[in-house]
Amino acid sequence: MTLERRAVLKELKIEKNGISIEEIPFVEKLNLRGSPKDKNFLTDVGTILETLLPIDPNTKVENTDFQVIWLSPNEWLINFLKNDKFNITHQKFINQLNPEKTSVTDVSENKTIIRLVGDKSIELLRKFMILDIDKILKDNSKVAQTIFVKIPILIIRNHSQDQKQSFDLHINRSHANYLKELLLDGCNQFIN
Repeated sequence: MTLERRAVLKELKIEKNGISIEEIPFVEKLNLRGSPKDKNFLTDVGTILETLLPIDPNTKVENTDFQVIWLSPNEWLINFLKNDKFNITHQKFINQLNPEKTSVTDVSENKTIIRLVGDKSIELLRKFMILDIDKILKDNSKVAQTIFVKIPILIIRNHSQDQKQSFDLHINRSHANYLKELLLDGCNQFIN
């Protein structure tokens, strides 16, 4: 029996009152754990990813291949922006990192990503969270882990100051339809 990969939402992209809600399915992801005090770990990971691990809370770094997100003092999420890099990078981690001091786990199917784009995105998100989103996500290097109406989410800011507001919401696949319905309902106040 072969398992078939499926997006969670039936409609991958929905536009409502100037807000776009889109599922970004099948983003390959690795969960990486190790000590930021271990210089060999930091060097090896930096060499493999060709970027430094973010060590400041709730930040991200990215290059053309990867988006590396701080989750906790010894845990990072790596989103692969190019599908051809996942297997090579995963294998390099397994071969080069000390398995007694690190952990590398494929979490690609664990969560899906809902992208929210539109000039009223921050206003829409405020309806569902107790989070000073302007302060917490003040620039493109920031992320936040919070609760969205009882749903744990990771929010990643995608836009610069002069661009249209864009956020990626990492959520459990089982919550995707519920979150979509909440967002669509919240869009009702933004009638054009």
